[in-house]
Amino acid sequence: YALVRADLAEQGPAAIAALLPKKHESVVHAASFNEALAPDYGRKALAANALGTRNLLEALIVQGKEKGRPLPLFLYFSTFHVYGEICGHITEDTPPRPRNDYGLTHLFGEEYCRMFARASGLPHIVLRPSNGYGAPKTAASTKWYLLLNDLCKSAFTEGRIVLRSDPAVPRDFVWLGDVAAAVKTLLERPDLAGQAFNISSGSALALGEVARRAAAGAARFFNRDIPLILEREPDPATSGQALHVDNSAVRAALNIIFHDRMDEEIISLLSLLAKARPAGAP
Repeated sequence: YALVRADLAEQGPAAIAALLPKKHESVVHAASFNEALAPDYGRKALAANALGTRNLLEALIVQGKEKGRPLPLFLYFSTFHVYGEICGHITEDTPPRPRNDYGLTHLFGEEYCRMFARASGLPHIVLRPSNGYGAPKTAASTKWYLLLNDLCKSAFTEGRIVLRSDPAVPRDFVWLGDVAAAVKTLLERPDLAGQAFNISSGSALALGEVARRAAAGAARFFNRDIPLILEREPDPATSGQALHVDNSAVRAALNIIFHDRMDEEIISLLSLLAKARPAGAP
């Protein structure tokens, strides 16, 4: 594959088209702005997630006209946050009601995909992943604020884990290895163009259970006890709010299964941090 580097929010479609490979059959668009604590986050998210997606889609149209080639299959990474639901049963037919800029701007991105499909026939598939987990490629990743990453880093640097959120809150966590497997298969399925798929584990874990597993994995890794501190008492009302992000559509379409690899990824995260530790550091 070719990794394309461009400023989708600032560069126009023609400039982006010039950066694209001369030959390609598909595009996986996973670039987005997710730094919710950044100043002026709403504007930056709109520019990158919505208008940036539009610029890339138009660039593909521009390139297709210039080269006289069929348009590529466009896989768009949206998010299950477009639904805006924190409990209940979520399917692809659940009406989108985003609660934040991240979800709303990705819904805009989805609509741009559909708009260009209607206007220019560009084939696309929308992926709506839940909370992904898995060790990044390097310890220099900027995504250590993600829940499992953050818990493991706390265990590594502080020798303990502190969970500040309600431990009873349920969330769906999907292994990034399964996400990659779904992408690989979808790239070979242009017949599914125009559809959206939830990419999820299909079951929810309470945040407290994720923290417990991180502490247990760190204890095995370091061969010592790693205390788990819950700063909040479980809210009985929250624990009853089951969340089910239905993945039956993608399982049926692709004949794939989803795995629980959280315990293995906890060890991978800790190993990554250990390899990046400077020589002589405690």
